[in-house]
Amino acid sequence: MKFLVVLIIQITACILVAGNDNNFLFNSDRFPENEATPTLGNGVIGFVVHSDAVFLNGVFNGARERSHRARIPNYANLQLETCDHRAGVQSQCSYQLDMRFGRFRTIYSDPALRYRVVHDVYPHRFWPNVIVNQFRLQRLDGQGVIQVRVQQIAGAQSADVTFDPAAQVDVNGELYLVQCGRTNELEDPLLQAVRTEVCVYYRDYPTVMELPSDRTAHEFVFFTGFGTDRTAVLNQLRVISPLNTERVQTSEMNRLWETWGITVSGNEELDRAIKASAFHIICNIPEDFTIITTNQPIGTSPSGLGRGGSPGQDFQGHTHWDQDLWILPVVTLLNPTATRAMLRYRAGRASAGAAANAADNGNEGWQYPWASAQTGREVSPSADAAELQHHVTADVAFATRLYLAATNDLAWLRAEGCQLAYQTAKFWMNRAVYNEETDKFDIRFVTGPDASHRNVSNNAFTNVVAAHNLFFGEFAGCMCRAALQLSQGDWELLTRTAQSLQLPYDSTVDFHPQFEGFTQGTQVGQADAVLLIYPLQLPMKDITKQQNLRIYSQATPANTPAMTWPIITIGWLDLDEPTLAATHLRRSYQPYLRSPFNVWNERPAGFGGASNFVTGAGGFLQAIINGYAGIRLHDSELTFKPRLPPGTTRLLIPRIHYMESVFSLEILPDKFTISTDLANITPLELLVDNQGYEMCSNCVVSGVHNATLRFRRGVLNGCELRPTTLDMRLADQNAGATNKVSFILLAFLAVKYLMKINFE
Repeated sequence: MKFLVVLIIQITACILVAGNDNNFLFNSDRFPENEATPTLGNGVIGFVVHSDAVFLNGVFNGARERSHRARIPNYANLQLETCDHRAGVQSQCSYQLDMRFGRFRTIYSDPALRYRVVHDVYPHRFWPNVIVNQFRLQRLDGQGVIQVRVQQIAGAQSADVTFDPAAQVDVNGELYLVQCGRTNELEDPLLQAVRTEVCVYYRDYPTVMELPSDRTAHEFVFFTGFGTDRTAVLNQLRVISPLNTERVQTSEMNRLWETWGITVSGNEELDRAIKASAFHIICNIPEDFTIITTNQPIGTSPSGLGRGGSPGQDFQGHTHWDQDLWILPVVTLLNPTATRAMLRYRAGRASAGAAANAADNGNEGWQYPWASAQTGREVSPSADAAELQHHVTADVAFATRLYLAATNDLAWLRAEGCQLAYQTAKFWMNRAVYNEETDKFDIRFVTGPDASHRNVSNNAFTNVVAAHNLFFGEFAGCMCRAALQLSQGDWELLTRTAQSLQLPYDSTVDFHPQFEGFTQGTQVGQADAVLLIYPLQLPMKDITKQQNLRIYSQATPANTPAMTWPIITIGWLDLDEPTLAATHLRRSYQPYLRSPFNVWNERPAGFGGASNFVTGAGGFLQAIINGYAGIRLHDSELTFKPRLPPGTTRLLIPRIHYMESVFSLEILPDKFTISTDLANITPLELLVDNQGYEMCSNCVVSGVHNATLRFRRGVLNGCELRPTTLDMRLADQNAGATNKVSFILLAFLAVKYLMKINFE
């Protein structure tokens, strides 16, 4: 009976895998070069396929700018000797990345057609501290005993972790070796009390696998455990087994793709790009139960979890603004639990470092670093970026504001979000400088997202996202006045400053100069000012949007980072320019995906750039979700303006989360359909083509033009999150409050001048 159950399980798993959509499968007869080698991960473990390094989420080594993801020798790096890619092209070997299952497969076909070997490697989704190696030996026409040689290539000992000598431990009758050690160097002794413990469980893996003469097939399954909690790793190894690993992995990945399986019909290339982009993000997000049970510290690096093991490479595993502006807007709509965990890293683990960064620079509040790792202290090796790219502070607050707009999670706001919103707003209150000539506030000595123009004043993106931050800080100050120990009216100073921040604007040409003194025709590294249209959603005339898009797209070089073109695509869709949008959509992914496995790169082919560029994947998915599907988060509503991407007949987003409701969106040539799975009925109002519908679970509503899910937030404790406005003279604001804020800020400015403090 037990054999029958196991057989049924295995057959079911095979049917599920065999039924995979081919657009999840990427095949090659050659193992790719480094920049095109895929990275596998599950949000806890990450590694480049067949590399000698494994990385763990939240484990760094090195002081300050030397901080980087700690390299752990990859004891799970098992390879077929006959397919060792270091020896050059192996004509008898082929390779497959199966994104639906989350594995990399190597297939060896014996030239004499006697047998075949299939080797799969993958980090497990349900047991996230385990890497699985699975070998299947299949007899074709050979006789006798068949032997296959396997090699373990763990690489040199780690320079980041000093391990104790290996000890033996019994795991379900199998003898494992366990090595534990600690990272060698603290990032910041004042904020990091102890070095991080790392443990590795591995076996003395066989160098030869045999297929006995009386068998037609045989399977070998090996597990290797990595983690910062030796007991948790050991417990996972005791539960996982060859009989359940594939079945459970299939189940977990199918569940993930029920959410992330965005699909288009009619355009295979685009569909494969979408699936590759979703896979890049999935690999960096743990399962919800892992987040909840382990309080996993999450900070997504631009190159993901599987890279960054040495200074100067792959962003060193650091968290940048990429997480907050390019990755989180997608995650927030599809998996808000993961967004909350990512923000927990910012609001909790990294907050002490943010406060210290601000104090170091003579500012109040929290200043998030350009590069963040273990402690939230600035760890960027680039002094220029650390000193000037302050927009990251407002980017973090912007992601927090998006999360609140999607969830109305007031419990989280009071526990964590208010402090973050208010303290980051205080930073901008302190950072803004009053300009007597304009009667407005400047933000000077900054570099915006376009790093090719450094140390400028009034960068358009920086000023607008800072204004968003200040308005959000006012709301947080009002909501949490007691917890923040504020007096009545303290928070009102924030919006006075926000409303009078300079917004560069050229009325003659009708566009927003990227910064003060910018002239039309100047080449830009990436188009900062286009970000005002989306994601910042700054109200402006259509002709101004058009001018911004036209001027900056013409001034953007071919080697621009991957996230530039998706935003321009969204802008043209806003203006109902489908031809221009289609052109820029193709530019947003075709040059950046490296064949044969659709690995995202930071820059187009021929220009170098970081591999496994999760940022590019996030930007591209925003072009699909927020551009073509037309989904936009606002403070009290979610709006839709659906349309089909070029060359497609259907677009499906299978699961969208909003205010505890879950629904899908299907777009066809002549209509769109919203299907609710779970509806939080009381506070939501659904409008489709301006007609109201009752919210209900398991309901289907179709429309042609647009839809709105309106949330009846109301006024909370007398507090209201007001829309962002800026570029007003102080004299045009309320006179009494203006005099008060002018006096305070002019006095502060005078003190700064007397102390000769600047931000260069």
